[in-house]
Amino acid sequence: MDLPRVVPDVVTRAGGHHHGVHSDRLLRSAATAVAGSFVAVTALVLPFALTDTDVPTLLVVLGRWLPGLISLAVILAMLGRGHLSSLWKVKPATPRELIGAYALALAVMLPVLIAPALVGLASGGALQPGPTLVAALPVVAVGTVAFAVSTLGEEVLWRGHVQTALARYGFWPMSALVGVVWALWHLPLNLTYLAQDVLSGAQVTAVTIGVAVWAPLLAALVERRGTVWPAVFAHAVPLSSLQLLTPATAEQPTTFWVVTVTGWALMLAAAGLLHHRQRSAAAGHPLTTVRMT
Repeated sequence: MDLPRVVPDVVTRAGGHHHGVHSDRLLRSAATAVAGSFVAVTALVLPFALTDTDVPTLLVVLGRWLPGLISLAVILAMLGRGHLSSLWKVKPATPRELIGAYALALAVMLPVLIAPALVGLASGGALQPGPTLVAALPVVAVGTVAFAVSTLGEEVLWRGHVQTALARYGFWPMSALVGVVWALWHLPLNLTYLAQDVLSGAQVTAVTIGVAVWAPLLAALVERRGTVWPAVFAHAVPLSSLQLLTPATAEQPTTFWVVTVTGWALMLAAAGLLHHRQRSAAAGHPLTTVRMT
């Protein structure tokens, strides 16, 4: 939701009611939740970094709920339970709405992931064998639903609580700031992977920048539907552009960076397109101003 005015009001489409919370208190609650999330993720991975022990994959998946749990505690302590649904943007969704969010996420993410791999063919990349690509289709379809259970824990903070708190600054400043903070939140884990030679320096750099660049697209999906569910499913898609290429060619530096940078550009372009369409759609609806107390 793009809020063009820096005032203590919330401007929404008619019917998109948001219960009043003083804007400064809302910002403080978001900052507190973000700080708590940084402390939590650092405490989670630090023992593995210090002992050079592999971080269990299950722990990483479960750890995605750290931001959500901390956001929950902060909202209850600082704002009250009545604000939880509106800040998390997880109002009860019907099966039809969830299916729509899932379809929108795949419709946006798949082209953004597939196109860079095709561009990578011009720089020496080679696609995985046909049977491998076909076999990946059901894995992506089912995996997106399965992983959504964990990505929900991240999205309710980053695209729910924090995005709502920063929305008054406008779409691009808000999504850029959320992206930078979200990328930094991943650093303790990624630096642990770097120290353990699980990821290379180039991979950590690409992942960190990629997370920041991805944020506007996820924010635009939330803006488009007024709920975090499309971002939850988009975040959960178990696929990357480089996975579509054979490992030998994907690891070549030129192909790696061509595919990676192309993906960044397409994510930003898709975010801009979705945001533009949302602004155009909103211009055709009456606006309701709700005074924040």
